[in-house]
Amino acid sequence: MKLKHGLHLAYCTNIHRGEDWAETFDSLQKYTMAVRARVASNQPYAIGLRLSDLASRELAEPKALHRFKGWLEENNSYIFTINGFPYGRFHGGRVKEQVYLPDWTSSERLAFTNRLFDILAELLPAGIEGSVSTVPCSFKEFIRTDAQVQSMAQNLWSCVDHIAALGDGRRTG
Repeated sequence: MKLKHGLHLAYCTNIHRGEDWAETFDSLQKYTMAVRARVASNQPYAIGLRLSDLASRELAEPKALHRFKGWLEENNSYIFTINGFPYGRFHGGRVKEQVYLPDWTSSERLAFTNRLFDILAELLPAGIEGSVSTVPCSFKEFIRTDAQVQSMAQNLWSCVDHIAALGDGRRTG
């Protein structure tokens, strides 16, 4: 829900399993809506959406995205932030430093994050700023060469360019 000064209080779905879109959507219906009913039943409800790479690929399909937008409208809910730190499996196994992979040295991280911003651009209500959280470049011990550092910088700037292009084409107000 939107609080004073443009702040949002949101329910973040990263506490639930959701490696594919069906599992993610199931947790939204089962858990997120149960919390919504208790804390914000009569007002717009903010959801922090955690998407894995697989779930993001499935949700990015136009039909799935259209259905999800309709579901959000029916449930007076909105997405303003997406958790894109974990790329793959996040529950049920050891993640530790592996949660950083793929990191920003890879084209996979760039493509995943760009896709998350594409999804967010479709879901974000007008007049609300959005965000995508991501891995902080890499896990320190993974970086051994200057070429890796350069690759991270190039990929991050490519993502910035992608976001800017989305912003140029987005409606305001």
